[in-house]
Parts: sequence; C-alpha cells; structure tokens
Amino acid sequence: MDFFRRQAETRRLSRWLVLLFILAIIACVIAVDFVVVTTAAILSRDALEYAPPAQGLWFQQYPGLVTLSSFAVLGVIGCSSLIKSSQLSAGGSVVAQSVGGTRVTADTNDPLRRRLLNVVEEMAIASGVPVPAVYVLEREAGINAFAAGHNPSNAAIAVTRGALTTLNRAELQGVIAHEFSHVLNGDMRLSTRLIGWLFGLMVIAIIGRFVLRHAPRGGGRKGGGAIVVILAAAFAVMILGHIGLFFGRLIQAAVSRKRESLADASAVQFTRDPTGLRGALVKIGALGVGSRFQDTDGEEVAHLLFASGVQRAFATHPPLEERIREIDPSFRPGEFEAMRIRMNQERALAAEEADKPRPDAAGRLEGMLKGAIVLAPAMVAQLVANPGTAHVRRAGELRLSLPGSITSAAGDALQARALFLGLALDATDDARGRQLAFIEEQMNSEQRLAIEGLMPAIDTLAATQKMPALLQAFPALHQLGRRERQDLLKCLNGLLIREGRVSIYAYALRKLAQVQLRDELQPGARAFDLSIAAVKDDLQTLFSVLALSGSEDEAEARRAYEIGMSQLLPVHRPPFQRLGNWPLRLDLALNRIDRLVPAGKEILVQALLRTISHDMRMTVAESELLRAVCAAVHCPLPPLDAAAQDAVA
Repeated sequence: MDFFRRQAETRRLSRWLVLLFILAIIACVIAVDFVVVTTAAILSRDALEYAPPAQGLWFQQYPGLVTLSSFAVLGVIGCSSLIKSSQLSAGGSVVAQSVGGTRVTADTNDPLRRRLLNVVEEMAIASGVPVPAVYVLEREAGINAFAAGHNPSNAAIAVTRGALTTLNRAELQGVIAHEFSHVLNGDMRLSTRLIGWLFGLMVIAIIGRFVLRHAPRGGGRKGGGAIVVILAAAFAVMILGHIGLFFGRLIQAAVSRKRESLADASAVQFTRDPTGLRGALVKIGALGVGSRFQDTDGEEVAHLLFASGVQRAFATHPPLEERIREIDPSFRPGEFEAMRIRMNQERALAAEEADKPRPDAAGRLEGMLKGAIVLAPAMVAQLVANPGTAHVRRAGELRLSLPGSITSAAGDALQARALFLGLALDATDDARGRQLAFIEEQMNSEQRLAIEGLMPAIDTLAATQKMPALLQAFPALHQLGRRERQDLLKCLNGLLIREGRVSIYAYALRKLAQVQLRDELQPGARAFDLSIAAVKDDLQTLFSVLALSGSEDEAEARRAYEIGMSQLLPVHRPPFQRLGNWPLRLDLALNRIDRLVPAGKEILVQALLRTISHDMRMTVAESELLRAVCAAVHCPLPPLDAAAQDAVA
C-alpha cells in the first residue's frame, strides 16, 4: 500500500465526511424546528385540532422560536461532540477502557497476554512507530480486535479473550497486522473522530427518550391534551435523532467497509503470510459466537473492529466469505465445518514464546551490523509505513536482542522516563555531562541518578537497538501523570536546542522522542499545507547538516548536499552552508518540513536517502540516522538492513 497516496486519500475523505456531517446536522436542525413549531401551533389553540396557518411558511410563523430551537439543537450537538472528542483526545486507551478493556503490562504472567505483547512490540518496531498500549476484553469470547487513537503515539490496540485463546501465533499476527494498517495509514484517527461526531447526533435521540420517560402522565382534560402533544413531540425528536444517527452510521459503514478491505491487503503484505489472516477469518466463521460482542455494548466502536461485532442495518465490514476469497480465491464455505472440528482439538494453546529461554543479546546481533546497505530511493519511499515479512522478522530479533535491564526499564513508568532521556543523550563525555546537568536542573537529582544507573546498559546498545528501545518505552510513559509527561517534553525541548556540537544521530533520537511525546500530549490534527518551494530554506538547513555529518571534507559534503537537494529543487536551490549552533535551526526546520504535503514528503524521503548514501553505500548506522530523521517528520521506516536483504532475496 502506498503510504503517501493513502495519506492524501484520508485528507480528502476527511473533508467529505466533515461536509456530510454538517449536512446531517442541518437536516436534524430543520426537522426538530418543524416538530417544535408544529407543537407550539397545536398548543397555542384552545382545541387540539391542528389547522395549518392560513398564510406564510411554517418557519415564518414563529421566527423567534425557530431561532431559539435552531441554536439549542446546534448547541446540544456541537457541545456533545466537542465533549466526547475532548475525552477521546486522551488517546485510544479511553476507547479501550470504555468497552471494558484491561491493560496488559510488561510484567504479566499470563502466557497468552505475553504472546500478544510480543506480537504488538514486533509490529511496532518493524513499523518504526511507538509501541501502543495493549488491552484485552476479558469477557468477550468472540474473535475480534480494534485500534483506536489519534496518532501512533497515543494509540491503543484491544483484543478479545476469544482471539487470544482461539488463534495461534500466525493468526494473531495477521489480526494485529490488520490493526497496524489502520494505525499507520490514518484510518484509526478518522474512525476515532467519527465516534465524537456521531455522539452529538445520538444525544438528540437521548434527550427525546429522557422526556418520554420523565414527562408527567396525569392532568385534566386540557392539561392532559397538552401533555400528549409534548410526549408526541418528544417521541418525534427521539425518532429524528435516531434517523440522524442512522444516516451518520450509514456514512460510517461505507467508509469502514472500504478501509477494512485495504487493511486486509496491507496485513497480508505486512506478514507475507496470507494463511495467518485467512485462518483468523475462517475461525470467526467456524466459531459459534463468531466475532460478536456479547457482554459489551460495541455499537460505538463497531466501525473500529476487526470483524463485525454488532448487528446493524448497514454492515461496517464486507461479508466474511468475501474477505476470505480476497485473500484466497479457492476458499469454500465447507471449510468452516472442517475448522470447527480442528478448533476443538486445538483448544489448549501452548504459550511457546513466553516460556522460551531468553537468547543472548550479543548472539542475536551477530551479522546485523556487517556490510553496507544498497537501496533504490524509490524503494525506500515505498517502505514508509509499509513493512514486510523481513522487517517483522528483524523486529523480533531486535526485540529479543535488547538487554534484560533495558527491557525491564521499558516496562516501568519511572524507569522508562529515565530510559527515554538516557537514549537521547550524546555519547561524548563533555556533551553528556552538560545534558545531565540540564536534566537535573529541569527535573531533580533522583532523575539524574536513575539515568546514570541505566547508562552502562544504554552504552552497550548498537545503533539498530536504540530506536526499538525508545519505541518500547512508550507504553510505560502513558502511566505517568499528564503533568509529568509535560515536564518530560519540556526537558526534551531544552535538550534539543542547547548543544551546538553534538552527534546528528543523538540529536535525531532526541527529536524523535520529542515528536512522539508531543503527538501523545497534543493529538490535534497536523497541517500538511506546505509545498517544497515554501520550505526551501528549511531543506537547506536539514541537508547541510546531514551532508556535514557524513563527511568533514567540505567538497564531499557539498557533493552529498547537491545530490539530495537536486531531487527536491532541480532548477533553483539555496547553496550548501556550514551552520553554527545547528540544533536550534534544525529543530525549527524539521517542524516546518513536517508540514509538507504527502507528495512532497515522498520526494523528501528519496532525497534524504540520496544525501546519506551519496557514496553509493549506506552503513547500518547511517540507515538508522535516516530512519530517525524520517520518523521525526512522520514518515516511519522499517529496519533498512532487513529491507536490503529482502530486496536481494
């Protein structure tokens, strides 16, 4: 799947959905106004026989009432949607908890939960995004899952207990790959926003239902007639609210069906093993409860789910058999019964991975740091948010290669904060000393001691291990209070701009940590509104710094600069320049470059590769620098050494 094309499509779809949502609100306002005016006209007559006004349109008879009613309906819908959207801004964890999800932590003793965490971590490392929070819906026996959140940094993935106990590892990996497709391609953000929007329409129906339940039923003949009219009006408003919600969910379902088909295709590409996703879908058809929610009201998250969780007039997913045939045209419905028999024999799942002895980290790294990487720029651009089998396999090796002290720190909130900052420090003693002093000044001496305690383990990490360690620390950071995370972000912001002579890779890791934390704390929509020409000065800063990082020889650096910048600005481009105190300038430049339109970012990734590999080769360390810079502008890349091996194979 083309990440940049999907990004552009998602932006267009978002605009259409906003327009359709506005039209739905306008229709709801007009309908409620008509009911209110009709009710007022009936109640204003002594008899309860309604005769239409002799002249003028209905809304001209009570202009003040129509205005008041319109503002009331708009206020209710708008405020309800804003309140719900504000709640959801805290991240996907809010959605998971609202349907009864239980957080899975790194210290879990449940082998099935441990296997789930391993699969999610491998997918995140392969994708180059933070590891999302993981939840299990313990009371749901069906096979289902969903991803929620506004961006990868505040995402959560939830899986039913039925999926854990029924699916084998390959099948679970297929389901998680499907959900990661939603995370990477912007579907998750769009779907989460839809929850907030539709809630406003739902509140209109809730108000009508509330009036019906609590309005008095007694009264005299005249008073009783008025009550009947009010109850009828409340019933009409409730029906109108449900009709508005119905059309909103119709739009929701149409969007969801298309996105689910694309996510299935992405999952197959992600794992290169169609049997995993196919097996999961066949087991849904074979299982009595299928993918349905039984103990949870799944209506609000129906469009987020891996498979249909509730019965609806308009399906949020393509038919199950159709999805299976898209993966395997030879599928026959009779396989459901064969799978049902097989499932009865496979009920006891072995927790093979959780109980395996931990491999030696050095042994796992053997061969991972040798040689050079040669990749075509266009191929690298296609890999953005689009990993394959080799990347998932390499991610599993990287996860297992991390020292036990690093893994333990990543699972604890306070230690994860120290790990997060420790990974952002420079390797040279003088720069590191100043950075630690700044951290102590901004936070406290205990934080400095915690970082210094982890530095021996951090210093043993190879370049390929540092980003996975950073990504693994993210779920534990979510457990810190918001104020603590804001203080951490403030500290990272200060570290980014203080040092003038630091390594570009250490800087890139700090920038990546800042971007991830900022996305989690400030999940509002990012702007993609700048052309390449609009950021030419920022590109000059970025490519000058990268060119100098690859060679101290100015002639060689100029050559590297020109190779990359000619891809972006083939005719007129600013000249190469040496920069003093470049971290401050680069920080500002990357913030603006992040606003490039998707098509511009695709060319940017190709140009970055040309500059970093200007000598026709790229070391593993240089490939990790490329990944960190690309991730900082929201173009996450998988491990490129695995991509090179995959290309050769």
